[in-house]
Formats: sequence, structure tokens, C-alpha cells
Amino acid sequence: MIPGLSSIKWIVIAGAATAAIGAFWYISGLRADLQQSQQNVVTLKSSVEEQQSVIEQIRADQRQITELRTQLNTVVRQQEEEISALRDRFDRSSSGKKRDIGTLAVAKPGLVQGIITSASNDAIRCVEIASGAELTQGEQNAVNKGEINSECPSLANPSYSPDD
Repeated sequence: MIPGLSSIKWIVIAGAATAAIGAFWYISGLRADLQQSQQNVVTLKSSVEEQQSVIEQIRADQRQITELRTQLNTVVRQQEEEISALRDRFDRSSSGKKRDIGTLAVAKPGLVQGIITSASNDAIRCVEIASGAELTQGEQNAVNKGEINSECPSLANPSYSPDD
């Protein structure tokens, strides 16, 4: 045997062993990185599912807001119509003719006082109902024009329909 050959063998064996240990260490690192990446994927999938759930909830909330806004606009429109009718109430008679409430009050003070007192009581009841007071049985069941609160029929008399 050549004397230098045995030390070359040892160097080659040591290099091969070092390369094997390095390869094992590198592969172990890759496996750890792969496992971390797989955990990240699971976390990301979970986050995506949560975000999808939040997005769906936001969409449902938007639909509900749109529906509520439509209902509110309908109520506002009805109230505007009632306000307009109230403005005309003093300037027009029940038959639709123009009148001057001041002249009528001078000519028939008792009649005007009774009408204004009755209308004031109805208006006060409207404020009570709008503030959360419960409807009476009579208010709930009113269907004829003589039974209703003429100041706020849509609020005080839900069963009343002016078209009937």
C-alpha cells in the first residue's frame, strides 16, 4: 500500500461523512420549513374562512340596512303627506272649499273651540303614541272615519284604510 493513500482514504471518508451530516442537517431544515409552511397554509385557510364569514355578515347587514332605509323612507313620505294635510286643514273645509279660520272663529266661537279642543286632544294622543304609548283597543279596531284619530290615522289606527 501507498503510505499517503490511507490518509487520502481518511480524508475522503471524513469528507463523505461531513457531506452526509450536512445533507442530513439540510434535509432536516427543509422538513422543518415544510412543516412550518403547512401550518401557515392551515392558518391562512382559517383566516380566509373567517374573512368570508365576515364578508357575508357585512352583506347581510347591508341588505338589512337597505330594507330598513326603504321602510323609513316610506314612513317619512307618509308623514310628509300628513303634515301637508295638516297645513291645509285650517285653510279648507271638510268639503274642500277655502275658508278663513279666523273669520269662522269670530262668527262661531263655540264651534271652533270644540273643533280645536278635539283636534288638540287627538294631536296630544298622536305624540303619546309616537313616544311609545300602547294603542287602546278602540284605536286598534277603528275602521270607520268617525272612530279614527284624524290627526294621525296611520299611527293611531292601523286597521283603518281611507279607501274602504
